[in-house]
Amino acid sequence: KVRTHWLVAVIGLGFAAWAPTAHAQGVGFLTEQQRLASYCAGVSEARMLEMNDFLKSQCTGKSTRKECRDTAEELEKAKIRDRRLWDYLTRQIFTSRDQGSRERILAQKAIAKGNSDWLACKVRDPAKRPEDLLICRESRGCLIDARFGFLDQ
Repeated sequence: KVRTHWLVAVIGLGFAAWAPTAHAQGVGFLTEQQRLASYCAGVSEARMLEMNDFLKSQCTGKSTRKECRDTAEELEKAKIRDRRLWDYLTRQIFTSRDQGSRERILAQKAIAKGNSDWLACKVRDPAKRPEDLLICRESRGCLIDARFGFLDQ
């Protein structure tokens, strides 16, 4: 009897020690919101770099050209969206105890895909309309604020 109780106690302690570790390993996938936020963080990064490069090369000094004003305005809006995306990703994936390395890797891959898709859309064959290419439709979808209602304001 004592041996059985001891065995049950050891198994119970082993399970208690294992359970938090298993829980911290995550579920092995990203939710649709996490995937969208990750992908769009990559799009945002590529897009902001593009806008910064344009402003530095084409809008030196206090340029009053409409393209410069519009790009500067759009960059400020993009920075806000980007900050919200990264706050969400940091909280939900990168610092969450509920997520494991698999989820972090999946998020990083989605970020890289978003970045790559935005750039690929920009260098597409000029004869092809962006609406006709899936990568363009997906990456441009990141510009629709209504898709991000799950982010904190």
